[in-house]
Amino acid sequence: MIERQGPDPKRIFIAMALIAFFILGFELISYYYFKPATSPEGERKEEVEERKPKPIPKLMLGTRRENAGTGDTVRLDLGDYSLEIALIGGRIVRLVDKRFGFDLISEAEKDLKVFPLEVFTGDPDIDQRINFGTYRVLEEGDRIVLILEDEKVKLRKVLENKGTHFILKIETDLKERPVYVLAGTHPSERSFYTHEGPVIKLGGEVIRVDPEDVKGREVFEGDIEFAGEESRYFFKGFKGDIGSVVVEKVSYKEDRQVTFTYVEAKGPLLMYMGAKYYSRIRELDLGDLLDYGMLKIIVKPLFIFMYWVYEITRSWVLSIVILTLILRVVFFPLNYKSTVSMMKLQEAAPRLEKIRKKYKDDPAKMQEEMMKLYSEIGFNPMSGCLPILVQIPIFFALYKVLIITVDLKLTGLLWIPSLAEKDPFYILPVVMGLTMILQQKITPSPDPKQNLIMYISAVAFTILFASFPSGLVLYWTVNNILNIVQNYLIKNYLLRGRFPKTT
Repeated sequence: MIERQGPDPKRIFIAMALIAFFILGFELISYYYFKPATSPEGERKEEVEERKPKPIPKLMLGTRRENAGTGDTVRLDLGDYSLEIALIGGRIVRLVDKRFGFDLISEAEKDLKVFPLEVFTGDPDIDQRINFGTYRVLEEGDRIVLILEDEKVKLRKVLENKGTHFILKIETDLKERPVYVLAGTHPSERSFYTHEGPVIKLGGEVIRVDPEDVKGREVFEGDIEFAGEESRYFFKGFKGDIGSVVVEKVSYKEDRQVTFTYVEAKGPLLMYMGAKYYSRIRELDLGDLLDYGMLKIIVKPLFIFMYWVYEITRSWVLSIVILTLILRVVFFPLNYKSTVSMMKLQEAAPRLEKIRKKYKDDPAKMQEEMMKLYSEIGFNPMSGCLPILVQIPIFFALYKVLIITVDLKLTGLLWIPSLAEKDPFYILPVVMGLTMILQQKITPSPDPKQNLIMYISAVAFTILFASFPSGLVLYWTVNNILNIVQNYLIKNYLLRGRFPKTT
């Protein structure tokens, strides 16, 4: 009797290795080589001091700033946020998004003593008075008013608390000078190959500026909808009547460099400094802050669907499981055809073995005869890999969804505190590896060497996925389990009787 085989393990191993390689390679390549760094018109305005008559702000780093410090501070508890405002400069020195327990003020800002809400005009004397003078802080209902009354400058920063965001108004007697408000630098968190730095929506296009490409100070002008600094999960910036955006690069701690982003406030601004929490940012028309990457055409619909499921079920775990189940159903015809094709090959295994023995000294003739046999039995050599290869874009897209969804930070699973981070005990990656081994056990190869290859690949994938976000490992584990069930149903029910029983 013919021993029943599963799909060729070598092809499956190659396909799975390609998926893992492309997942990491795609992120690395897109992160390092495909970062949009030009305006829609294709021009970056570099070394703006030489090209623009408008005064350009400078951070005024040095002894004066270091000596000024922050002085006394006022702490405010404002719904979703906890703020600490320094009386010197009227600056935000601590800003915690309480829902996520995250302080958006970065280590670079604390070390350099440069903070959000600083105001610049391009005149060094005025800017020193504005940012190193002492403010009064008043609470007027939902409004926080920061007042500077200098002998030469009068300025008020009014923050109106809207619950999820603020409305910022800068009131000053400097009528003939532009007023720039500092958003700061990007929050400090693990990037996981996502963009960190300035992000600007200019002319309807979102520009994610690579900090390494910034030369000195650079300005962006045009139809600007929002601008600020982002990290993987968080954003600090402004939306509204923005005249221009200036990005300045600063050397920090030996070989480290960071960018600071200012916006020119021509009127009241919506100030959002918090998580890229979809339920918040979509209401503020800031949905484009989510970095869908190069596969946006696939990533965005997947994200929207998963979020819709989440809003119904209130569970990201269920959202991942339901999406995995739907994808298995969608790709069922491919998997079914692949299984039929592979079982035809198994049925022809004795004839293949005869060809190999007969033409063992003539590889070209062996290949020719094997292709004739494949054609005769209706077998496609790529059929074992095709279902996996076709799903590679989906894997990429889901990978992107799971690393940009800040909601997963708040979602745990049994012993895993956050699906956005790796399993602290590596239990889920081990379970994933075991499901891979189980798949091989259910559909073993008659060749012990091929079985060994698959067992080694299971161990390799377990090690590789150990550092991946748990949400992605969960998806892959559920996908493996559904694949086992699907293959069992196809072979033992849908194809029962079409092929001879095997031993």
